[in-house]
Amino acid sequence: MRALLLGVASALLLSLTSAATAADLALNLDDCQEILERWATDPDSVPQALVDGCQEQLAAAAAREMAPAAGPASAAGTDPCVGSGAGSSVLCWGPWAGLAPAAAGNAPADPALGVVEYDPRPELADQFAPQVNTNNGGPTDPPLPLPVAGCQPGLPCGFATVVDGITSTAPSTDTTFAAFDLAADGSQFTVAPGAAGEIASVGGMAVTFTNRPDQFDNMRSQGVAGGQASRLVARVIRDQGGNITRAADVWANASTTGGPANSGFFAWGNAMSQADLDQLNGAGVTRRLTYSGVMSVDNATQALVSIDFGAQPTWSGNWTNPGYAFSAGGPVQGADFVSAADQFSQNVEGGFVQGALLGSPGSSAIAHIVDVDLQGVGNIKDVGLLDEVIP
Repeated sequence: MRALLLGVASALLLSLTSAATAADLALNLDDCQEILERWATDPDSVPQALVDGCQEQLAAAAAREMAPAAGPASAAGTDPCVGSGAGSSVLCWGPWAGLAPAAAGNAPADPALGVVEYDPRPELADQFAPQVNTNNGGPTDPPLPLPVAGCQPGLPCGFATVVDGITSTAPSTDTTFAAFDLAADGSQFTVAPGAAGEIASVGGMAVTFTNRPDQFDNMRSQGVAGGQASRLVARVIRDQGGNITRAADVWANASTTGGPANSGFFAWGNAMSQADLDQLNGAGVTRRLTYSGVMSVDNATQALVSIDFGAQPTWSGNWTNPGYAFSAGGPVQGADFVSAADQFSQNVEGGFVQGALLGSPGSSAIAHIVDVDLQGVGNIKDVGLLDEVIP
């Protein structure tokens, strides 16, 4: 099917006097995913116009589902710290401004930010070092190892990047991953819960919500107590009772007396229930759910992930950025999914992708982390919350 699709598309491109796009060929998201996966493995095998069109189509689907996390509004000529939206912008740190500049999800890390006068937490790097997958994740293989603590069906879970200081971003070599937990009312969070390097926020943080034009609300949570300051700036979805069911973006926790300080980005939610997983996997036919959105550390990275449910559920996905593209895949294990080493595109030299299914079919999402070494690019580390694409 893939070869036929690409052959037909190439023939059409050659026969037209103007460059064709994916929209011209009426390709759907599944078609575009196959095209982009092929492109990530062998860039010369796919016409560039077709790649560009698929990326445009993918971005449009993501925009319909979810607005990106707050990016550098100043690039659009608007001051993000003026007006009604100032309180919900990660570019405006309010009382934290004296400690550090605001975070910007898609701004490249300033090398100067690597020098921060806070005690590091090296135990996090030791505990959550990536593991190397050694099997192919097939139906007769044992479960692949999860680099970060996995998720139990029906229970809250999430993932976070961790850097020293409160700038949220750092070079990849200075960024680690950890599990993440959030109180349903947004008043408290924990990074690496139960681990030696656990970071627990101030309890009872003051929480405010503001409306957004999409399905999300903006949330700001902050508190200072006992020589510690904690903060969340996130987009969230709440149920009818006001409880947060999923959230993503910025966390920070710092000593106010010169002790340790840490921050990063996160994606969190309620893992899909076992009943929903059983229903999706036990229907007797393969069912596919597709998820799309931008990553939180680098908003320029667009992700598209598909889950194929059935007797042996699997997943596949691709990530595209102005500077790179790659694909991955592997098994789905309960609510968790993880990459198999032999299913990376050829430009991936090592690393992993791990994630978890959240919510329920029809209103589901995935939280996931990416740690891959790309040829000619280097190490990429990111975390993202992707929403289900509803046809």
